[in-house]
Amino acid sequence: MGNLSKWVLVFATLSLAVSTDGWRKLKRSQDESIRATEEQYDEDNGELEPCQCGVFMSLQVGVREGRRGRPRGPPTGEPVVTYDTDSPSLPCSSGHKHCISKCLDVILKYLPKAGPVICGAVERDVHREKAFLFIKNCGDEWTPTHFSAGKEFCCKDGQHMKC
Repeated sequence: MGNLSKWVLVFATLSLAVSTDGWRKLKRSQDESIRATEEQYDEDNGELEPCQCGVFMSLQVGVREGRRGRPRGPPTGEPVVTYDTDSPSLPCSSGHKHCISKCLDVILKYLPKAGPVICGAVERDVHREKAFLFIKNCGDEWTPTHFSAGKEFCCKDGQHMKC
């Protein structure tokens, strides 16, 4: 029985050593893969795009006054309000969702003051228009997010007023 116990102990020790070594190799391989991916994105900043948020009013996106609807085509003119994130977003393939998330975080923070901000920025009177969120992440075109303020805005001479 003594020899059998020694063999079991030797086998258990070898198994533990092999599995520990295998775990280390797997962990090292994962770390190297992550490092290589990060270096690739650091070297190739052409794939990283800054995330821009833009708010356009109903008439700029083809939604007629008093009608419910989604933007019809690309917006016209310049956004009423823009926000540029501090750092580049993720690469284009996964950057849209990340960019939308960043923009929503900013918009939700300022939503209670949206009326005065929009009315102060728009250069015309506004009657019952909604504000639509667009992003610019990959390329030069504004992309609709299908998010809009749930309320309508009314502005007269740059001042926010109740609709």
